[in-house]
Amino acid sequence: MSRSGRLAIRPRDRNALPGRSEDTINTDHPPTPSKEIPDQTPDPSRLAEAHPLGPFILSTERGDLYKRRAQGKASRIDLSGERGDLYTRRAQRKASQIPAVPPPSPQCNPPNYPHSSESLTPVFLSPRPSGIFNQLLNLPELVFETIGHLPIPDLISLYAISKDFHRLANTRVTTMILSHAHALAPESARLFPFRCYRSLCLRDPANRRNEAQKEHHPHFVEVRFVPSFRWLQMVVFREGVVEDFVACLEEEGLMLPPEGSTATIKKMWFTIDVPTNAQRSPLMHNEIYCTEEDLYLASLFITKLDMLLTCPLTGEGDLNLRKMLFGQRSFSTLASVLKRETMINEYEMFQMILRYDYEMDDAQLALRLPMLGVLFKEIGKLQYEGWGKNAGVAFQQVDDLVNLECVRRGLDIGAHYLDMVFFGFVDKSWGWMFGLRGRRGG
Repeated sequence: MSRSGRLAIRPRDRNALPGRSEDTINTDHPPTPSKEIPDQTPDPSRLAEAHPLGPFILSTERGDLYKRRAQGKASRIDLSGERGDLYTRRAQRKASQIPAVPPPSPQCNPPNYPHSSESLTPVFLSPRPSGIFNQLLNLPELVFETIGHLPIPDLISLYAISKDFHRLANTRVTTMILSHAHALAPESARLFPFRCYRSLCLRDPANRRNEAQKEHHPHFVEVRFVPSFRWLQMVVFREGVVEDFVACLEEEGLMLPPEGSTATIKKMWFTIDVPTNAQRSPLMHNEIYCTEEDLYLASLFITKLDMLLTCPLTGEGDLNLRKMLFGQRSFSTLASVLKRETMINEYEMFQMILRYDYEMDDAQLALRLPMLGVLFKEIGKLQYEGWGKNAGVAFQQVDDLVNLECVRRGLDIGAHYLDMVFFGFVDKSWGWMFGLRGRRGG
């Protein structure tokens, strides 16, 4: 103990045993001297004997790390000149090439087979597994001829599933769609051209440019539009609807001429698709598109439709019903009415009247409420241009355009109305009454 009576703490002895504490209390007795601890540094020779690989010593005798790697074995990746460049080795791999489609020859194709003047860029595909269809893809001309006999859902499924066929079809989309349309609905494919239905087209997957724009805009030529599967479905659907028109009339004993009637009805349908009067009237004035025979057959179709919607014995029916059906957005509504699928009760008839030409008063305009399940924005819109977009300008319906064009060309259609009524019932040369005939099944 020190003179001041306090305990003195001496620094830690570095040679102390490991079991003692860091601070030692200093008493009156002098500290006992510690015994010397032998040096416990491992002997390298013993480590070498214990470990065959020897100790891990970073001495300069073994050399630098990169020098030791350079003295060892070569790297696994050898990009030497003996093996060739990477792109050269890839090009030497086996690949099947689809050749460019040559222009079809008339000896091996039907006369209505659509051709395209554009040349194809060769498409490199991976090696295909063995199979009839996979080998058939090496002959694109035969592929496009074969798929023309497939139903549309199967064609769409094949286009979505097969990667090789998808790539091949993208090189000739126009040829594929038109060949299928000419096989299933040749007349509708001609009378409903895809260039007039921009919403049913898509940009060319092959990025071919519109050559017609080079004359006006040589520095800016956009990718052209090609028909899509939606246009193909529309064409086939309208072909079936027109056939239903003729079948429904014949089931009621109302006959139409076997030649030219379906084409005239499709031309009337195409006129309904035109959204403005300024475009409809010139279309009817075109004597190449709308011939005198078309005007006569259109008048005959309108007369037979009036005979179907009215009763000559009881006087029931109304000719305004025909006006309302011709004022719809499409002829598909007329086909649904003739097949008894739409407007089978008064409620559905009132809904159609509201959409066509119902005029609301000020109170109804202020409330802006739906009527009989018809939305406010749809009430009374079909009677105007653009089906309501140009409010205030009434549509010229296709039946009115036919009558006006007959008057403009000086055709005396009124003198033939009696013959139109008797057509299919009486043979004027013999005075015989014809029986019920049908195109489907004789």
